[in-house]
Amino acid sequence: MKIRTASFNIRNSSAPDGDNAWPVRRKAAVAAIEQLDADVVGLQEVLPDQLEYLRWRFPKYEIVGAGRDDGMDAGEHSPVLVRPGDWRIERHETRWLSDDPGTPGSIGWDADLTRIATLVWLRHRNGTTVGVVNTHYDHAGEVAQLQSSRLIARWITGSLPWIVMGDLNATPDSAPLKALLASGLSLAVPLEAGGSWHDFTGATDDDRIDHILVTPGWTVTDAAVSHHRPEGRVPSDHWPVVATLSL
Repeated sequence: MKIRTASFNIRNSSAPDGDNAWPVRRKAAVAAIEQLDADVVGLQEVLPDQLEYLRWRFPKYEIVGAGRDDGMDAGEHSPVLVRPGDWRIERHETRWLSDDPGTPGSIGWDADLTRIATLVWLRHRNGTTVGVVNTHYDHAGEVAQLQSSRLIARWITGSLPWIVMGDLNATPDSAPLKALLASGLSLAVPLEAGGSWHDFTGATDDDRIDHILVTPGWTVTDAAVSHHRPEGRVPSDHWPVVATLSL
């Protein structure tokens, strides 16, 4: 039983990115997602207009996730996209990376911004259920990053197989990643696969801050950082990370 997973920060549409602004590169972003050939994709920094566009471009996909500002539509989303096939969404919820994870808009610890995680329970056609966490850690608050890892580690206890993915704004040797690894998770995408952050430069050797991690029981059959440039254009300021997993 296999599942191909991917995480991709598509860069929000409100950023003043000039020649790399969302209207210019949105077709490239969609092409990059399609090229990943993933069953499940976790996206970050998705504003409502981007989510509307993605729903139009991926009409057959199940797409879930709430806005971080109000728990409904406002603000950035960290949606999970599930393509038609062996996996279907059984249930899902959005939680806030804070001391009060059930309160929409809550800000945790020393975080600069409201941050969320989208939790999805997926059921395979054979009846097996697995869990997916798609998240985006704060970019500035070091305490918030570490506490976010500890929070997620508590959420995924138990016998259910879990996949944790997202833009963690932290490198593999950082305290937040070490906390996740200490909880029993392991990195699915090897470090030698290259960097994921590039700030629209197209660099492939910058920091790896986008990750896919798995609980024991998963086997990684292949994994990579996708440096695909549809029609020569970088699709975002991050490269997607992708991993094929089996149980």
